[in-house]
Amino acid sequence: MATATKAAQSGTAATEAAANQVTDTYAKATAAAKDIVTRTTDAIAPVVKSAEAKTQELTETFTAEVKKAGAKSKELTETLTAEYKKAEEKSKELTETFTAEVKKAEAKSKELTETFAAEYKKAEAKAKELTEAFSAEVKKAIVLSVDTYSDAVKRYLDLTVEFVDSFKVDAVSDLTRTNAKAIGDLVDTSVGTAHDLLK
Repeated sequence: MATATKAAQSGTAATEAAANQVTDTYAKATAAAKDIVTRTTDAIAPVVKSAEAKTQELTETFTAEVKKAGAKSKELTETLTAEYKKAEEKSKELTETFTAEVKKAEAKSKELTETFAAEYKKAEAKAKELTEAFSAEVKKAIVLSVDTYSDAVKRYLDLTVEFVDSFKVDAVSDLTRTNAKAIGDLVDTSVGTAHDLLK
């Protein structure tokens, strides 16, 4: 009976010793883990602070660049607006000038057409008095005059288009080309009419 009691006591002591050993091992492991966490935190903390400082520096730099870009964008917008207004005013001025020139050209074209018609009638009356050969020479001379006038007007229109194109304002250039074509067509019609009359 005493032996059984001793054995039981011995088993209890062994269990307690094992439990104590586990507790001690757990405590040491916990302490080691805490030590690792503390060392890791101490090692990482400066890096984190440095990264935060760098992030703040980059944020401030980026903000400054954004402000510069905004100011530059505003400056460019104002410059572009001013240049556009200048171009618009120049376009208006050129359009008015060209319109006045077109009106002058139309009036001159009408005047010349009437003059040619009158001259032709005179020449025709005179030609009737002369021989057919002389009449043919008169017609050639008139055709040459009409063609010379046509060539002169077309050259003037080409020079006007080149002059306007030098300003590099597409709207004005397009308007100039349209008006030049209209005047050219008018002259061609007048010349064609004169040629028909001379046949």
